[in-house]
Amino acid sequence: MKQQCPAKINLFLEVTGRRKSGYHTLATLFAKINIYDVLDMEVVGGNKATLEIVDELGTMPLSAGPDNLVLRAARAFYREFRVGVGVKIVLYKRIPMGAGLGGGSSDAAGTLLGLARLLQINLTAAKKKKLHDIGVKLGADVPFFLKDANFCRATGIGDRLKPVKIPKSLPFMVLVWPGFPSPTGPVFTAIPPRRRSDILTRLSQLDKLIRRLKTGRPVEEWGGLLFNRLEQAELPVMAEVAQARRILESAGVKGVRMSGSGSSVFGFISTHAEGVCVVRRLRAYPWKVYLTSCHG
Repeated sequence: MKQQCPAKINLFLEVTGRRKSGYHTLATLFAKINIYDVLDMEVVGGNKATLEIVDELGTMPLSAGPDNLVLRAARAFYREFRVGVGVKIVLYKRIPMGAGLGGGSSDAAGTLLGLARLLQINLTAAKKKKLHDIGVKLGADVPFFLKDANFCRATGIGDRLKPVKIPKSLPFMVLVWPGFPSPTGPVFTAIPPRRRSDILTRLSQLDKLIRRLKTGRPVEEWGGLLFNRLEQAELPVMAEVAQARRILESAGVKGVRMSGSGSSVFGFISTHAEGVCVVRRLRAYPWKVYLTSCHG
């Protein structure tokens, strides 16, 4: 059985505070996009899950040991649902790591959902709640990937989710990964202090963005409302991200933003043909370049 694990972008991300646990609280708008890792699962002998990784990007080594989120998710699932069979999992890694695209979190959620399908466990509301609780412990983005919704407004640490229905498909997207990872923890701690009034102004901007997306307005009317507070982190990596953003903007890409804590950068184009031209132009840079879209 195969389980697709989509990447995500943050169309909006404001940091609203910090908890005693060290986690930052957010107001964000998640969107699933059409770039995927794939999990291949089969029941085998034994009584535990094993993991093999096929790295199709060939960019960074990824451990298949017990610290891997896929195996951590599988162990938590086995404990919660008292699984007594062996499962072989092969992860085909296609989402860049350290890119702000949520690949590890999506793989963890895909593991939970995939095991439920493979082992024919009916996910009642109570069992979905159990998966959510497991997901929160694995990572702040995991609960979003457990949701059926393609777009979610999220608060808390990203775990309080409200699906957003966007009836009209968004335009095609150009996404680039500049080839280097961005360190999540240091990025969050390196953002400059903000006044509460500034945060409240940004949150009203999120309300306006969601309204315009829901009514199917063209990108020219909402691209300027996209926002990511983490772009302001005072770290050297952000200078390189800013350069990538400028290059996309000069190529005619609209609403260009960094996703999550970086380092990937995305924006929107009017037509697929225009996107093909932009992708061709960006091949001059040592980047991984995608022409993709949000889930419709």
